[in-house]
Amino acid sequence: MAFKKMNKTAFPPRQWAIVGYPGSGKSTFAAQMNGPLLVVDADHRFAEVARFTESEIFQLSDEPSDNIHAERIAALLKENMAGSGVKTVVIDSLTSILSPLVVEAILDNDAGRNKNRVASFKDKALAMRLLQDTVTGWGVDTLWIYHLRTGLDGQAREVESTTISVVELARLRRSLNMQLRVVQDYERRGVHIEWARGGRAGFTLWDETGSWRGMPEKIEATVYGGLTAEELDAYEQQPVSSFSGPEEAIAWGVEQGCFRDTVHAKNAYDKLKREKKPQTALDMWQWWIAMVEQRKQSVGEELEQIISAA
Repeated sequence: MAFKKMNKTAFPPRQWAIVGYPGSGKSTFAAQMNGPLLVVDADHRFAEVARFTESEIFQLSDEPSDNIHAERIAALLKENMAGSGVKTVVIDSLTSILSPLVVEAILDNDAGRNKNRVASFKDKALAMRLLQDTVTGWGVDTLWIYHLRTGLDGQAREVESTTISVVELARLRRSLNMQLRVVQDYERRGVHIEWARGGRAGFTLWDETGSWRGMPEKIEATVYGGLTAEELDAYEQQPVSSFSGPEEAIAWGVEQGCFRDTVHAKNAYDKLKREKKPQTALDMWQWWIAMVEQRKQSVGEELEQIISAA
């Protein structure tokens, strides 16, 4: 069989993640992605927004429990994706897949059933890795959905956090080229582009249709439109000076090749924060970038010594 020519596309594949509060319109946004859609309906609510898409929608399984277990999701994708014509896989939501594993590990730790409290979270890490490798392996567009939440810290101050841990979000980024966030401004809502690999980021696009119609295309045109190949490469190679949050900072650190893995980078990040006690996020980013660059230099010097001694 002869090789086929690779088609050149105007924009990169949509390897996206979107975060927002429950009910903010993340699933409705997903309905505007390229169809046919395959929905891993872990929240069991996607039927409520199906009317917002003109594309075909396939369900992973009509058995609800199949949509929340990583091994079952992987098996069903392996059985049915080839030749399906699916253009986008929507994971709605990652929160509902991973949260039960986290709760189970915490309960087992509290009850003293685990000798190694850290190792008890192994199932969550393996589930995340299996999902990433399986979903992205088909080469179609993907949209990973997860949630924001608010709570109180130790001083009874309201704080915002994600329902997925910083470590898991940092791991997820290796499968992404764009991170999106649903934002609200009184009666209107929009999508804030927090990060884009090799494109513009740090801006908000507002929904003028009430159903996100045309928003994915609008995002692509604004992030990548009008940029030459050299400019796209320059965006990807430009030095970093800030991050959208700890998960992006840690993911960037892992990408520099000076940590064993994401957990190692997270531990180094937390240690630096404890030692430096930054007053602002910008202070933390500057300390973190400096530390990572120093580690990169040390790793490079060690490698040179190994090569010289060989």
